[in-house]
Amino acid sequence: MERQNCHTREKGVNSCVDSLPAVRSTLSINCLLLLLASAVLVGSHSLVSRTATFEGFPRVSLWAWERPEDMRSFDPRLYAVAYLDQTIPISDEARSTPRLQPLQFANSAKIIAVVRIEAPTQFARLESSDLVNIVADLIASSTRKPKVSALQIDFDAARSQRAFYAQVLRQVRQRIPESMPISITALASWCAYDSWMKDLPIDEAVPMLFRMGEAPRSSKNPGWKYMIREPLCAESVGVSTDEPWPAIDHDKRIYIFHPRSWDELAVENAEKLIEQ
Repeated sequence: MERQNCHTREKGVNSCVDSLPAVRSTLSINCLLLLLASAVLVGSHSLVSRTATFEGFPRVSLWAWERPEDMRSFDPRLYAVAYLDQTIPISDEARSTPRLQPLQFANSAKIIAVVRIEAPTQFARLESSDLVNIVADLIASSTRKPKVSALQIDFDAARSQRAFYAQVLRQVRQRIPESMPISITALASWCAYDSWMKDLPIDEAVPMLFRMGEAPRSSKNPGWKYMIREPLCAESVGVSTDEPWPAIDHDKRIYIFHPRSWDELAVENAEKLIEQ
């Protein structure tokens, strides 16, 4: 009805046209406020969905891979133990290969169960509707081991496997306590150039800054720089005792790989690198 009045009265037309910029301005401001409110709500939802944290864990976690490990003498106030609990190879089915080598650690050590997924693209058939739930069940079983306080998943997912991986992670999150943090290892490229991890139900992604294949020449020198754009990758880093370490901020959590069984000398050498 208002628009009709504008066209039936000459003065009304001028009055109505003159008021349009003001109306548009008011609408624009209202829309902007609505968008900002939505952004705040989305941000709040993301924060709420990541309720688990690594608060209370030591800054340094030592990866204990598939080899005999006696870590009882290492100070649990300084070092958490991230041990390989099982490997899940996937072809046209998924099965679990449990850890076979002995592992010993201090009673009060913080323990992170690590699950390795191996799914070569030429063999893995990820289309099965049951496969997501099967893999999620296998992964979640590692969190029920004695003294386990956190979960880490190690899967170098190809681009074609990311949707499958995301579904698995969502199912795992539903199967374990909300208070238990989920960590994943991340290729350096995921942290620098990709954004596919931003909606995953995880609490950290650890950029793996060793065994990088065609790595830049700069990574051969201690203190080399690396790019992080994905916020999930910003709080931790993965390094190895047998390769030069990048520059690491003092507030980052550090995961350290050692190609042999850990001993006092290896830990002392790692501590020297941390202090640099």
